[in-house]
Amino acid sequence: MMRIPLEISIEDIGILEGEFVRFYAPLTIKDLLKMIPLEGFLAKWDYAIYFQIDLKRGAEKIVSKVSGGDILFWPPGPYLLIAFKDATPPSQMVRVGRVGEKYGELARAKPGSRIRISFSSKIT
Repeated sequence: MMRIPLEISIEDIGILEGEFVRFYAPLTIKDLLKMIPLEGFLAKWDYAIYFQIDLKRGAEKIVSKVSGGDILFWPPGPYLLIAFKDATPPSQMVRVGRVGEKYGELARAKPGSRIRISFSSKIT
Protein backbone atom coordinates (compact mmCIF):
# COMPACT_ATOMS: atom_id res chain seq x y z
CA MET A 1 0.00 0.00 0.00
CA MET A 2 1.47 3.36 -1.05
CA ARG A 3 -0.84 5.55 1.07
CA ILE A 4 -1.62 4.83 4.70
CA PRO A 5 -4.76 6.65 5.97
CA LEU A 6 -4.32 8.44 9.29
CA GLU A 7 -6.51 10.08 11.90
CA ILE A 8 -4.93 13.12 13.56
CA SER A 9 -6.64 14.11 16.80
CA ILE A 10 -5.72 17.48 18.31
CA GLU A 11 -7.12 18.80 21.57
CA ASP A 12 -9.47 21.80 21.02
CA ILE A 13 -9.20 21.40 17.21
CA GLY A 14 -10.77 18.01 16.51
CA ILE A 15 -9.92 15.21 14.14
CA LEU A 16 -8.23 15.73 10.79
CA GLU A 17 -7.76 13.14 8.09
CA GLY A 18 -4.31 12.58 6.70
CA GLU A 19 -2.04 9.99 5.19
CA PHE A 20 1.53 8.79 5.13
CA VAL A 21 2.76 8.46 1.52
CA ARG A 22 5.45 5.79 1.20
CA PHE A 23 6.86 7.32 -1.98
CA TYR A 24 7.94 10.45 -0.08
CA ALA A 25 10.35 8.65 2.30
CA PRO A 26 9.83 4.87 2.42
CA LEU A 27 12.42 4.05 5.11
CA THR A 28 11.29 6.83 7.45
CA ILE A 29 7.64 5.87 7.01
CA LYS A 30 8.44 2.21 7.68
CA ASP A 31 9.90 3.26 11.05
CA LEU A 32 6.99 5.63 11.82
CA LEU A 33 4.41 2.90 11.14
CA LYS A 34 6.01 0.73 13.84
CA MET A 35 5.49 3.57 16.33
CA ILE A 36 1.79 4.29 15.77
CA PRO A 37 -0.02 5.66 17.68
CA LEU A 38 2.26 8.70 17.82
CA GLU A 39 1.34 10.93 20.76
CA GLY A 40 2.64 14.00 22.47
CA PHE A 41 2.14 17.61 23.47
CA LEU A 42 2.42 20.02 20.62
CA ALA A 43 4.44 23.16 20.21
CA LYS A 44 3.95 25.81 17.56
CA TRP A 45 6.34 27.37 15.13
CA ASP A 46 6.00 30.04 12.47
CA TYR A 47 4.39 27.74 9.90
CA ALA A 48 3.76 24.44 11.67
CA ILE A 49 2.79 22.57 14.80
CA TYR A 50 5.20 19.90 16.00
CA PHE A 51 5.85 17.35 18.71
CA GLN A 52 8.78 15.21 19.72
CA ILE A 53 8.93 11.57 18.72
CA ASP A 54 11.41 8.82 19.55
CA LEU A 55 12.85 8.19 16.09
CA LYS A 56 16.58 8.45 15.56
CA ARG A 57 17.50 8.37 11.88
CA GLY A 58 19.12 10.55 9.26
CA ALA A 59 17.31 12.64 6.69
CA GLU A 60 15.88 10.81 3.69
CA LYS A 61 14.78 12.79 0.60
CA ILE A 62 15.15 16.31 2.01
CA VAL A 63 12.66 18.92 0.75
CA SER A 64 13.49 22.59 0.19
CA LYS A 65 9.89 23.86 0.21
CA VAL A 66 7.06 23.03 2.59
CA SER A 67 3.39 23.31 1.61
CA GLY A 68 0.45 23.80 3.94
CA GLY A 69 -0.85 20.35 4.87
CA ASP A 70 2.52 18.59 4.66
CA ILE A 71 3.41 16.13 7.41
CA LEU A 72 7.17 16.32 7.95
CA PHE A 73 9.93 14.66 9.94
CA TRP A 74 12.75 16.83 11.32
CA PRO A 75 15.64 14.47 12.18
CA PRO A 76 17.66 16.79 14.49
CA GLY A 77 14.69 17.14 16.90
CA PRO A 78 13.52 14.52 16.33
CA TYR A 79 10.08 16.02 15.68
CA LEU A 80 7.03 15.33 13.56
CA LEU A 81 5.55 18.53 12.10
CA ILE A 82 2.35 19.43 10.31
CA ALA A 83 2.56 22.63 8.28
CA PHE A 84 -0.42 24.99 8.23
CA LYS A 85 1.06 27.32 5.60
CA ASP A 86 3.70 27.30 2.84
CA ALA A 87 7.27 27.99 3.94
CA THR A 88 10.95 27.46 3.28
CA PRO A 89 12.37 25.32 6.09
CA PRO A 90 15.57 26.58 7.76
CA SER A 91 17.07 23.09 7.88
CA GLN A 92 16.58 19.54 6.65
CA MET A 93 12.96 18.39 6.50
CA VAL A 94 11.62 15.10 5.21
CA ARG A 95 8.06 15.04 3.82
CA VAL A 96 6.26 11.89 4.99
CA GLY A 97 2.60 12.66 4.31
CA ARG A 98 -0.30 15.05 3.84
CA VAL A 99 -3.29 16.31 5.81
CA GLY A 100 -6.65 16.90 4.15
CA GLU A 101 -8.12 20.30 3.33
CA LYS A 102 -8.68 21.36 6.98
CA TYR A 103 -4.98 21.89 7.72
CA GLY A 104 -5.55 25.65 8.11
CA GLU A 105 -7.29 24.84 11.42
CA LEU A 106 -3.88 23.95 12.85
CA ALA A 107 -3.00 27.65 13.11
CA ARG A 108 -5.50 27.79 16.03
CA ALA A 109 -3.74 25.01 17.96
CA LYS A 110 -2.49 25.95 21.41
CA PRO A 111 1.00 24.97 22.60
CA GLY A 112 0.74 22.14 25.11
CA SER A 113 -2.36 20.61 23.50
CA ARG A 114 -2.41 16.83 23.15
CA ILE A 115 -1.92 15.35 19.69
CA ARG A 116 -2.39 11.75 18.60
CA ILE A 117 -1.78 10.25 15.17
CA SER A 118 -3.27 6.81 14.62
CA PHE A 119 -4.40 4.60 11.78
CA SER A 120 -7.70 5.72 10.31
CA SER A 121 -10.70 3.52 10.90
CA LYS A 122 -12.10 4.58 7.52
CA ILE A 123 -11.80 2.06 4.72
CA THR A 124 -10.41 3.54 1.51
